[in-house]
Amino acid sequence: MYDSVNFWIDRAMVGGEPFTIAQYLTDQAEHKSERGYSISGRAGDYSIYLNDSGISMRGSLPKFLLPDNIHTLSRAGARDAIDKLSDEIHLPIKLAKVTRVDVSTVLPMKREPAEYYHYLGNKPHFKRLQATKTTLYYNTDKRQLIFYDKRAEAKSKGVTIPAGFVGANLLRVEVRFTERLQKQFNITEVTGATLTDERFYIDMVKRWGKEYFLIDKLKSVSIMDTSNIKTPKEGATALFSIMLQEKGQEYINSFIADLRAKNTYPDPKYYSRLKEELNSLIVASTVTDQNELIKELDKAVNEIVLNCR
Repeated sequence: MYDSVNFWIDRAMVGGEPFTIAQYLTDQAEHKSERGYSISGRAGDYSIYLNDSGISMRGSLPKFLLPDNIHTLSRAGARDAIDKLSDEIHLPIKLAKVTRVDVSTVLPMKREPAEYYHYLGNKPHFKRLQATKTTLYYNTDKRQLIFYDKRAEAKSKGVTIPAGFVGANLLRVEVRFTERLQKQFNITEVTGATLTDERFYIDMVKRWGKEYFLIDKLKSVSIMDTSNIKTPKEGATALFSIMLQEKGQEYINSFIADLRAKNTYPDPKYYSRLKEELNSLIVASTVTDQNELIKELDKAVNEIVLNCR
């Protein structure tokens, strides 16, 4: 379930000049600026930056260990990757501070990934953005939840699809924890060794699933349940709900953004209140069936969480 993991190694941990490990790097380059002297290089997939304060490492653990990151790493795989990285740069990465960690997996689906996005609605405290036809983001300052077409990405980068995935519709569901990890995970420190701790790993997979299940799921609009409509207002509300569901979440986001751009309301809280009211309508129980695509996606995510080790 691990993909990109960034590390920071403090000067004190190196036990000397951080520049001494430059001898183990490929593609070395020296840099001089107002900030001082630094060296950049690579160790496999990892980009390594050395300066007087310490060592910054950015890359993907599965790409470092395997030919690609279509397969993300289990806990055991992460341990193997960390051991290999330690051997290459001659430093104990298990002691390095983790500054970013991505938790993700590829889900083989019946339909193309983009067909599921319409039914993934608002997510509390996150900004929803469908950047391209094949990529959907939910963003905050500290973490992201991303859905994208892994097969399309692999094709664009010339990556060979592994046996078993050829011809499949591959939906990548990825949560990126990018800031203040200790506070997000409520622990004193996150290191390379932390990643391979069984309790921590299971908790990370559960967090991944929780981020998905907190998304408001939109229902199919093919059948409207009119059994509880008693007044003209209830009828109008039901119809408005169906219309919003057909338009999708991006329609609401665009409408609110347009109102903000025009300074429609004197009180900024009015935009949030309107968005909450419209979001309550777009997920209202006005239909009798749940979309089959969402059922399939819910099941796939739930199976990953239940079977994590």
